[in-house]
Amino acid sequence: MTPARDVKNRLIFFYAMGIRLFAFLTMWLSTLAADAQTTYGLRKVDLPVPFKYAEIRAVRQDNDGYTWFTTSQGIWRYDGTDVQPFDIKDPELPQSAVPDVIYCYDGYILLFFDVIHASRMLAYDTYTSKATKYLLDEHPSSFYNSPDGRLLIYTWKHGVWQFSRKGRLIKCDEGAGAKRWTFTGKMENAIVDRDGSTYLFYQQKVARLKNGAIFFEADTLTGARNPRFNFSYVKDVLCSSAYLFARFPNGFIIYDKHTLEKLYEYLGVDIPVVYLENDHFVVLQSGAGKLKPNDKLFKVQPFPYTGITGNIKTYINEHGLNHILIAAEKGLFELTPNVAPGSNIGKTGFFTRFFKDKSVRCMYRLSNGKLFAGTYKGLYAVDGNTARLIANLAIYTITRIDENTLLLGIEGANGFATVDTRSDRLSFIDSKGRFIFGFSLVKDGDGYMAGGAYNLYRLKKLADGQWDPQLLLHSDSLGTVKQIMAMDDHWWIATSVGIFNLDRSNRLKKIFPMHESYGVYAMQRDGNNFWLGTAAHGLIKIDKNCKILSQLKFSDGLAGDFVYSLFKTNGLLYAGTNQGLSVFNTNAGMQSINPPDDPQYSEELNHSAIFYDEARRQLIFGGVSGMLFPDMDYYTSAKGKQSDVINLSYVKKGSNGVASPETDLFAYLEKKIVLDPGYLFMGLKFSGGLESRQHNFLFRITEIDTLWHKSNLSNEISFYGLAPGTYTLQARFSSVTDSRYWFKKTIIVVPHFYQTLFFKFIIALIIALAIYIAWLARVRKIKDEHLLRTTIASDLHDEIGSALTRISLTSELMNIKRKLDANVVARISTDSKEAIASISDIIWSIDARNDTRDDLVARIREHAHNMLDGMASVNFEVLGLDNVTNLPQLVRQNIYLIFKEAINNIAKHNANPEVRISLNNQLKGMTITIRNTVADEKQGSAHRGQGLRNMQMRAKRMKAAIDILDEDGMFSVIIKMKRW
Repeated sequence: MTPARDVKNRLIFFYAMGIRLFAFLTMWLSTLAADAQTTYGLRKVDLPVPFKYAEIRAVRQDNDGYTWFTTSQGIWRYDGTDVQPFDIKDPELPQSAVPDVIYCYDGYILLFFDVIHASRMLAYDTYTSKATKYLLDEHPSSFYNSPDGRLLIYTWKHGVWQFSRKGRLIKCDEGAGAKRWTFTGKMENAIVDRDGSTYLFYQQKVARLKNGAIFFEADTLTGARNPRFNFSYVKDVLCSSAYLFARFPNGFIIYDKHTLEKLYEYLGVDIPVVYLENDHFVVLQSGAGKLKPNDKLFKVQPFPYTGITGNIKTYINEHGLNHILIAAEKGLFELTPNVAPGSNIGKTGFFTRFFKDKSVRCMYRLSNGKLFAGTYKGLYAVDGNTARLIANLAIYTITRIDENTLLLGIEGANGFATVDTRSDRLSFIDSKGRFIFGFSLVKDGDGYMAGGAYNLYRLKKLADGQWDPQLLLHSDSLGTVKQIMAMDDHWWIATSVGIFNLDRSNRLKKIFPMHESYGVYAMQRDGNNFWLGTAAHGLIKIDKNCKILSQLKFSDGLAGDFVYSLFKTNGLLYAGTNQGLSVFNTNAGMQSINPPDDPQYSEELNHSAIFYDEARRQLIFGGVSGMLFPDMDYYTSAKGKQSDVINLSYVKKGSNGVASPETDLFAYLEKKIVLDPGYLFMGLKFSGGLESRQHNFLFRITEIDTLWHKSNLSNEISFYGLAPGTYTLQARFSSVTDSRYWFKKTIIVVPHFYQTLFFKFIIALIIALAIYIAWLARVRKIKDEHLLRTTIASDLHDEIGSALTRISLTSELMNIKRKLDANVVARISTDSKEAIASISDIIWSIDARNDTRDDLVARIREHAHNMLDGMASVNFEVLGLDNVTNLPQLVRQNIYLIFKEAINNIAKHNANPEVRISLNNQLKGMTITIRNTVADEKQGSAHRGQGLRNMQMRAKRMKAAIDILDEDGMFSVIIKMKRW
């Protein structure tokens, strides 16, 4: 070879190597760039009907994670699962009011309504439930939360208003008061930097205000050279450490913060969203935009606009939030930037598209990304974006023999085969004339245990490199083998009729279920216990003795009751069922995790069609419609953290089942939930925030039940007829076991007055008092009866005893004289009549039938007539007794006896007297007067004696005052007592 040719060959060699090296570096750098590129997750916020497709006019998120938005029907609050109207029952702010701007600040909901040349601001204080009205000079253009807690509100008239909880609304007007500020047009937007500089935007220009001085921009860039390069008003402003980004509806301008020089201009309507990431501007460009990234100023990323319905109205990217809320014409959307070097899923798009509508029975993925998949249409090898059919066989299971060889289980025919992963060459294993089904494969020492229909095989590689499938066991009761699991010194065989135990002596014994038969498709260890995927019986958990510990079915959150495959990792149990994928958090009481909003998660999966790609930490399922690559990051995040907290969204209170209950959206701010008397119903709604992917949670009221009860964030928990008292409400996500992160709230059910201890004390006191009064009445009755008996005995002794004594003595005297004496007989007759009259008076006084007013008056008249007829003139007067019916026996008896004693005294001691008797019942009291003249007093008579003392004694008995007067020729007996 000549030197020239040698040089030429060397040049060709190095040129080829250079081309290859350049291509490799280009691909490598492209891969790195692609891996480092920010990806975005766009999902539609699942608002309930009718808000799912409503036009969202304005949106804002408060510090508690609640999303406030407005539609043409009013103001609403979204807690992650439910929408409630903002209704403060104020005629100044009806629920249907639609503000032009909404802002959340320090417990205030600020609403702005444009009026002529001004803006009406209504500040609702969620802490005090009070609304205050203010008037601003113009429409608010921007807001700034200052480090000292004040809210600065910038208006179109370049005015600055200061709002705070202490000072409320104050106009400080920094912009208009600055030196050299002569602009009188509309200020479109404003932003305040960390160093205290305020940037004011107006007519494509910017001014910086600091310490009372103002500085203006120095360069106009394209606008000066091209008059048609015209921007509209500034919609959004972002501020990095060195630059300002002003977004217009039709483009953007980037300024230098210090010199205010325009560094970049872009005119176009394809920039829907801009945000700040690590002090760099990220521009999201929709469609096939022409904007190119600028390494110094901004990055450009594609915007997944296809998922958004209608035009974007506005969006928010609050500081501290890792997502962007987008309000569109047809709903609310969440855009989540996710910077991750690569993806644990890898490139799955081609796999998903190629295997669509193919029933995938098994798969195996190599560390280099090459995937082998068995379907009913054959065995495929997929490498990159190329798929190749290896064989038209129904491959049921795949396992790895070594670095370059896979072992296949075939449904029918030879039963088993191997495939070289480098050349994709398939080699059948000689079945020795037998028709074999290879349904399950598992490593067994230097060989493999295999299961088929009613048979168990052992595959062992011989010295000559050939495989020998030996029949290990045949049993007609075995059924079709679904899975084989090694258990220390024996095997568990899951089949179409249950689980069998196979010991090392090849003795087969059914161990589950013992008294019935149903298929067990899959087995998965969980500590010392096992989860079983069954046919029509859902998920069953058993221990080593095959005792059932728990069971989950469709009603418990399982997608389907036919569970074909199981896999447990990172505290999550993945279950492939006849109705899609179910995932449970095993560390939180088997809490079911809702799948992403994607229909492929609900498609039927196949038995044993499951593979875990350890290199990419990705689980792969095969189903009747293709492959499923579940988002394991989603499920891990949905599982939650120990610090995940749950909050109270609202409280409803109702008095009955007819009237609409009252809704308190800010009950979570109160230390206690107070249920006043009259409220029979209480509804509680919880939330986990817009970013929370946990939907199931636990709650309890410790005074009612110490057990935790399951619920869902979309559900409302109702309580009816809680007894008065103090209760402790607790709620938590299932993953949160640390009580420091539990939601805790005191519930006070205020009793009615009749349910209070004070009322019960009063009732007890009244009852005790009633018993005491009844006892006193009983005692008084006993005393009255005793007094009555004593009085009767006294009267009988005084009235009758003396008369009978006189009769006895007179009769004895007449007996001694032994002759009839007319005077003595007359005396006896008189004494007998007096005794009879006294007995009649006593009987009359104690007879209850004589308790009436008329009986007493008639008795007095009768006695006065009998005693004074023919010897005295009697004037009888009765006043004020028309409304008196009955009289107490004690009063009636003693009045009559006093009257009788007075009449008897008149008849005994007076001759031809004039007698005046008066019964006068007036308001001031009852007065009974008995008067008589004493001009013709009988000789030897005297009014003073035992009779007057008896009258005084009887007046005292009935608690009356008695006056006995003898003056001016008149003798008077006056009795005064309380009114009848």
